Amino acid sequence: MPDPSSNDSMKLAHAQEAMDRLEQIEEQFSQAQEGIEPLQRLATLGTLSAMVAHEFNNILAPIVGYTQLALANPDNTDLSHKALKKSLAAAERATHIASSLLSYSREDDDHNHGHAHLTQAVHAALGCLASSLERDNIQLTLKLEDVQVAISQINLEQVLLNLILNARKAMAKNGGTLTIHAWSKNTTVYIDVSDTGRGVPPEVADHLFEPFITHDPAPNPDTPKGTGLGLSICKNLIANASGQLTFDSQPDQGTTFHLSLPKATTLKKSA
Repeated sequence: MPDPSSNDSMKLAHAQEAMDRLEQIEEQFSQAQEGIEPLQRLATLGTLSAMVAHEFNNILAPIVGYTQLALANPDNTDLSHKALKKSLAAAERATHIASSLLSYSREDDDHNHGHAHLTQAVHAALGCLASSLERDNIQLTLKLEDVQVAISQINLEQVLLNLILNARKAMAKNGGTLTIHAWSKNTTVYIDVSDTGRGVPPEVADHLFEPFITHDPAPNPDTPKGTGLGLSICKNLIANASGQLTFDSQPDQGTTFHLSLPKATTLKKSA
C-alpha cells in the first residue's frame, strides 16, 4: 500500500522545484528587461535618423551657398557679414541637434535613481526632433513648472521623447497642437502630454502598454515603423521611479498621456 506521506513529500518537492524555476525565469526576465531599455533608446534614435539626415541636408545647403556668396564678393563687406551670420546660425543649429542626440544616447551612470530637472528634460527631448514641429503644422504649447523630479534625467528624457514622437506621428497628416503641461501638488509632480491627433483605436486601447503593440495606420515608407516596445518600456521606467503612466483618448480628437512622479525633495527627505 503506497505511503501517503511519501506522495506528499514528492508533491512538495515538485512544488518547490516549480517555484525555484519560476524565480529563475523572473530573474532572467528582469535582466532581459534592463538590457532592452538602453536598446530602446537606440531604436528611437534610429527612428529619428531619417529626419536628422534630411534636416542636416537643409542646414548644410545654405551654409555652402552663403559661404560661396561671401567668397564670390570679397569686397562687399555688408554682404559677407550677412552671409557669415546666416552660416553661423545654421552651424549652431546643427551643433544643437548633434549635441541633443549625443546626450540622449549616452549611458546613464545613475540609471535607476537620481533627480531630473523637468524643464531641461522637456527641452532636451524636443531638441532631439531635429526638424521643427511647425513643419508638420503642429503648434507647441508649454506650461512647465520648474521642479526637480525623482527619476534619472535620461529616463525622463526617454519617456518624454517617446510620447512626443507618438504625438507627432498622430498629427503628421493634418497638423494640430502638442501641449506639455507640468505642475506639482504636495509631494507629486504631474506631467500631461497631449495631442489633437487621430486618437488611439478602441481595439488597441486596452493593450497599449503591452510589448509589441503598434497602431501605425499607414507608416510613411521613409519613416521606420515602431517596434511596439516604446510605451511598454516608458511605463516600466515610470513605475520603477514609483510613478504612474496612464492615458485618455478619443478617436479623431486626440490623446493625453498622464504621468505622475514623486518630487525629488520628497525622495531626499525619506532617504
